[in-house]
Formats: sequence, C-alpha cells, structure tokens
Amino acid sequence: MKKLSKHWFYLVMSLSLLLVLTGCNTATPANNEMATQTIIAYNEATTPHYDVVMRNEKPQIDGMSEDAVWETVPILSGGFHFPWDTKEAPLTEFKAFNDGTDFYFHFNVLDQDVLLDSDWKEDESTVDNEDRVELFFAGGSVDKPTPDGMPLYYAIEVDADGRIHDYSIEYYRDFDSEWNLEGLETAATKTDNGYSVEGKIPIKTLEDLKLLNNNVIKVGAYRAEFSAPENEGDDPVMEWISWVDPKTQNPDFHVNSSFGEFRFLK
Repeated sequence: MKKLSKHWFYLVMSLSLLLVLTGCNTATPANNEMATQTIIAYNEATTPHYDVVMRNEKPQIDGMSEDAVWETVPILSGGFHFPWDTKEAPLTEFKAFNDGTDFYFHFNVLDQDVLLDSDWKEDESTVDNEDRVELFFAGGSVDKPTPDGMPLYYAIEVDADGRIHDYSIEYYRDFDSEWNLEGLETAATKTDNGYSVEGKIPIKTLEDLKLLNNNVIKVGAYRAEFSAPENEGDDPVMEWISWVDPKTQNPDFHVNSSFGEFRFLK
C-alpha cells in the first residue's frame, strides 16, 4: 500500500505540472488569444528603419555640415540604390538626429553632373528638372484609401542650392504646391564632388500633422539623379534613387512599399 500511494502521488504531481506547462487554465478565449500574440521588438521589424538619435547640440543650418555633432550621428544603414536599374548608384549618405525640439537631417551626395537651374519659378516647379534630395512623411497609408478617405502625406524636395519644393499629397498624386511645411529650414552647398544638404523641422510640426506617433514616423528618403541631355532642349536624363526598394514595376515613390520608419530616441 505504501508503494502504491507513492506511485499515485508522483502521477498526480506529474499531471499537474503538465497542465501548467500546456497553459490549461480558466482564462477566457479572448485572454488566451492575447496571451499567444507575438510581440515584435523594433529591431526585429521587417520594415526598414532608422534611429533618429538624441543630441543636445544645435547645428547651424548652412549646408556645410561642419558642426561636430554630425560626426557623432550614425549614417542610415542599407544605403541608397537604383530600384529600377541593375547598375551601382552613386553615393548618397543620410544622417538625422533630434534635440527634443527639432529634427535635423543631412544629405551628402556624390554627383559629377549637378543640374541646377538659376531661373526660380514662384510655383517651385524649378526643382522638378533639377538634381535633388527628397523626404516624404506619412501618418498612415498612402496608397490604400478607405471609404472614409485617407490622410494627406507630405513631401519636401531640396536642390543643390537649398531651394525647396514642399507640398501635400492627396491620393493619388494630387499635389498641393501652395502648402508649406511650417518651420522648415534648409541650406545646401556645392562640394568638390557633388553637393551637401542640411535641414531642420520642428518636432511640433510633425506632431501637429499627426505624423509622429509613439515616437515613430513613416519616412521615404529619395534622390532624383538627373543628367544633362545629349541634345540641347531635350528633357534631362531622369534616374531615381531610393533608400527602400518599392518593388514596383515602374518608378513610383507614392506607394507604402517605398517608406521605412524613423524612431525618435530620447
């Protein structure tokens, strides 16, 4: 009898342990569903992402990017490339940081044939036929409208002289060039092998536009790489460089797949 009692004791203990390990409990189905959800850490996300680090210094926005703070800021990883061509893209470097008040960004562009038009048009369309860098900002989907519509998203394009074409966009490709990004400052300078662009955007502006959510913002980072045409009077040779490969058949930045995410660190 003593041996039998000991046997049943261990059997009951084993069954109890098994029930605990397999999650058998009195939780409701909803609780069970929540318990089995996978939490994905930011650095495990499949969406390309970049950390906008925190720094206390305030650089001078002059396009020179010689302030010491830029030496401490990481370059966006992954690099820029031609999504719609198999050749190697010329170097494009991007950095960004925040000081808790403003978002600072810097492009360093390698370009031996910088197109820059001296004739500036009031509608900002001069930039359309120039070499330039671009940032798009979105608070949600940019290509999947719902019955209730979809929010605007926004773009800034900056040429090698620091001049801006900024606009809001309504699906699909409905541009409002009269819109201006409040507080935006930019400057640029020609370098020995290309050009450098520096800019600043108030964080409050990003928040007011409902772009920065839980310290994360959807961003597209691009470059228009234009070259002079062979024949005078023809359109420039237009090539498109992107941080994220949109995986579209034809060049198109106005799709969700061309965006990554920036996380603002504190």
